[in-house]
Amino acid sequence: MLEILNLNNPLYIFLTLLFIIIRVSAVVAFAPVFSQSSIPAQVKIAFIVLFSVALYPAVKDCISIEKLTVFGLAAVVMKEVLLGAALGFTVHFLWAGLELGAQLLGFMMGFSIANVLSPEENVQISILSEFESIVAILVFLAIDGHHIFIKAIADSFKIMPVGGFILNQNMFDMLNRLVALMFGVSFRILAPAIIALIITNIVFGIIARTMPQVNILIVAFPLSIGIGLFVIGASLQYSVFVLIKYYDNVLSSVYAILRLGHG
Repeated sequence: MLEILNLNNPLYIFLTLLFIIIRVSAVVAFAPVFSQSSIPAQVKIAFIVLFSVALYPAVKDCISIEKLTVFGLAAVVMKEVLLGAALGFTVHFLWAGLELGAQLLGFMMGFSIANVLSPEENVQISILSEFESIVAILVFLAIDGHHIFIKAIADSFKIMPVGGFILNQNMFDMLNRLVALMFGVSFRILAPAIIALIITNIVFGIIARTMPQVNILIVAFPLSIGIGLFVIGASLQYSVFVLIKYYDNVLSSVYAILRLGHG
């Protein structure tokens, strides 16, 4: 056990800064935008170190390490990683719902065979999913969501003590709400295009039954793409408005997780 009572002790300063770096790195590893694989690791490390050093004067009084053991340090690291995952995935749930709806829409339009590599998730997704993901990131940056997230990291030291995060029933209830939000956003934002394509397919089915001489496959494929893209473009302003409302909910959930995660 370490007994470090002198606040000016270099070892005390180092350990305090180490705890700040652990939390910041855990959040950045899962945070929206910052966790993208397209951002070089050197840039992420530099951001974590510089941000932690900048936070040190403001949050050092909120960190208590008078009594610390090796096993205690390991437990703190695990809790900080869980906290970073919980905070980061709040926004990722929203993006996952958007990509899920875009995947369904791409299947209805015939884009399911055209996949691209997503730099955010480093997996193969459809073209429409990548388009909606880019729109979601641009809206997130436009409403200063990254600034709100950085501020939440700084405020987290005052709300949630280092090593104080616990997965309790309140956290699981919050997780259930975020999962419900994921499926809600997948339909609400892309509802106009999905409904338009459903109506289009019904019309094509009626035409195929009443006029069998028409080659419906050749006609339906380009029309489905054209109608889908037109409705997506026409409803883009509506989609952005709804997306901003969802961002308000998930960004407030970040602070709710900090309050509910106390043991």
